[in-house]
Amino acid sequence: GVEVDIAPAIKSLDRLDNWIDRTYQELKRDNHLDRNNLNHTICLYLYGRSFFLKDQPVADQYKTAFDYFTKQAQTYWVKLGSRQSQGHLAIALKRIGDRQTPVKILASLTERSKSDEEMGMYWLQPQYSWWWYQAPIETQALMIEAFEEVAGDREKVEDLKVWLLKQKQTQNWKTTKATADAVYALLLRGTSQLASTQLV
Repeated sequence: GVEVDIAPAIKSLDRLDNWIDRTYQELKRDNHLDRNNLNHTICLYLYGRSFFLKDQPVADQYKTAFDYFTKQAQTYWVKLGSRQSQGHLAIALKRIGDRQTPVKILASLTERSKSDEEMGMYWLQPQYSWWWYQAPIETQALMIEAFEEVAGDREKVEDLKVWLLKQKQTQNWKTTKATADAVYALLLRGTSQLASTQLV
C-alpha cells in the first residue's frame, strides 16, 4: 500500500531502450541476427522493462530491437542455464502478451524441481556461483513471483516460500539484496508466513 514515485524509473527507460537498440544494431552490423543472442542481461532488461509498458510504451525507434529480443526470448529460453533468467522471461513475456511461452517455462521449471513436506519446493543447486543470475535466495524469490503472476498457483507459491524461510532458519540470507528480494517475495505473494515464523 506504499506509494512509490516511479518518475526516476520512467526517466531511465529511454536510456535502457537506447541500449537495447544499440545491442541490436551491433548484431545486425556483424550479421549475427540469426544466432542465439539471448543472455542474462537481456532477460533482466525485458523483465525490468515489462513493469512500465503501460506507463511508457517502447518508442517506435526502439520497437524493432525490442521485438527482436522478445522473439529471441520465445525461441531460446530453454538454452539459458539460469532459472532466475527463465523466471525473468516468464514474467516479462506474460506482461508483453505471450500466453504460451511463459506456461512452457513454468512447466519446465516444475519438472526440474524437488518437493517435500519439510523443505517445500526447491531446486538442487549444481554448484555455488558468484554470478548474480545464479544466486539461490534471489532466484527462489523470483520463482515465487513467477509462479504467482504467471500461473496463479497458490499451492506452489506457499511451497516455494517454505524453502526460502528454511534457509533463513538454518543459515542466513547472504546479502542485503538477497534479504530485500526474499522479504519482498514473502510479503507480496500468497499468504503471510512471517507472522507465525521465527526468523532470528
